[in-house]
Amino acid sequence: MSVRPAPEPAHRLPSRRAAGFDARRAMIREQAAALFAAEGYQRASLVGLARSLGVTASGITNYYFTKEALLYAVLEAHLLALLAAVEHADDETLAPRPRLDALAGAYLAFITGPGADGHLLLREAARFLPEARAEDLRTRERWLLALFREALAAASPRCPATLLAPLALSLFAMLNEAPRWHRPAGALTPEAYAALAVRAVLAAAR
Repeated sequence: MSVRPAPEPAHRLPSRRAAGFDARRAMIREQAAALFAAEGYQRASLVGLARSLGVTASGITNYYFTKEALLYAVLEAHLLALLAAVEHADDETLAPRPRLDALAGAYLAFITGPGADGHLLLREAARFLPEARAEDLRTRERWLLALFREALAAASPRCPATLLAPLALSLFAMLNEAPRWHRPAGALTPEAYAALAVRAVLAAAR
C-alpha cells in the first residue's frame, strides 16, 4: 500500500540537523503521547512536558513549535506505526479467513499494547486539530479500512459489495472499543478477541 506524502510539518526544524535530532524528536513525541493520554490533551501543557523531560520549554519548541503540532506528530506517528504493524501481519498466502484473523489480531495487539496511548488520543483528541490535519489522519485511517474491506471481501465472497464497507466499519468499531475494557491478565488475548469479532462480522456477512 503506497503512502502519500504527509503535509508540510507544523513544527520548525533547524537548518542543519544535529546528530541525534530525529531520536530526540521521537523521544519527545513518545513522552508527549504518554502525558497527553494520562492527563488529557487539554489539561497537559508543554511546560509540564518539558519538566517531565528535565528540559526547558525551549527544549520542546525547538522540535515542535506548538502543542497542536506535537499532537499531530503523535497521531501521525501512531497511525503510520499501526499501518506498518497490520501490513507486517498481512500474509496473502494465507486462506482468506486466517488472513483476516491475522490482520484483526495485529490491529488489536497494537492498540492495546505499544499504541495504546496513541489510540486513546486519536479517539479523543484529534478533534482539536485543524480540519486539514484531521482530514490527513482520516485519510490514513481509510487506508486501513480499505485493507480490511478487501480482506473481508475475500473471506466472504457472497457478501454484497454494498455491505463490505459497513461491515468493515463494524469490525473496526468492535476492535477500537476493546482497549476500554481489555486487561493483559484477562480471559481473552487480543488475538482471541479479534478472532471473535471477525467471526461475528462474517456471520453478519452471510
